[in-house]
Amino acid sequence: MLRSVFKSKEIEFLCAEEDYGLIPAPYPAKKEIPDWFKALPMKLGSGGFSTSTVKRCNPFLDALCVGYIIPLAADVEFVTNEDASGVSFQWKFHKTMVETHGPDQISSDKCPHPSVPKPPMKFLNYWMIKVPPEYSLLFVPPLNRTEKRFTIFSGIVDAPYPEREYINFPFTFEQAGFSGIIPAGTPLAQVIPIRKDALLPKHRSRVFTSKEIVETQRMRNKRDKVHESLYRDNLHKKI
Repeated sequence: MLRSVFKSKEIEFLCAEEDYGLIPAPYPAKKEIPDWFKALPMKLGSGGFSTSTVKRCNPFLDALCVGYIIPLAADVEFVTNEDASGVSFQWKFHKTMVETHGPDQISSDKCPHPSVPKPPMKFLNYWMIKVPPEYSLLFVPPLNRTEKRFTIFSGIVDAPYPEREYINFPFTFEQAGFSGIIPAGTPLAQVIPIRKDALLPKHRSRVFTSKEIVETQRMRNKRDKVHESLYRDNLHKKI
């Protein structure tokens, strides 16, 4: 049974007093839209028929906007060798920023992890997260934001644990032959509050019914011949 629901449906990010105002704070994902996305026109072609770009794709934009971004707390310098199997790092922050993991924590000789030979590591995060008790937190790499240098692992953590302990981000450094600084504020993870009790526990596979075929074709006809932006203008629910 779920505990009593919070009066306020909000998420809180908590940090130590000595870090407040010093480390970059988490922020809504919709506040940082990639420059390449902003630069895209809505449509390609002039006159006659035109082609929509991904800028008119609400599913893509919703993935960019949902949840919150947790940024890197401080500058970290990385150096990798020719295949990223060797990684060194350092920082000047007053707290640890990166820790290492043993390869056998994610990989075995019987079935190696796809990241081999890149060693698993962990970015340390200094924000605890408080949500209503019926929520869990889904942590993923920032959605639709390509990060070529490193990839964090995804995970789901149930409340109230994230408000009692820091949730850190295991990752592998992907870029071979890298030497440089990942600056403070770099997006590390996108955190999305979800409710496990709202997930659909059952599934099945089947063929379309004749009614569903007619309804699908009717919608396609309406989209293609009458209203190209049918989903965008009539069916989409704004975040």
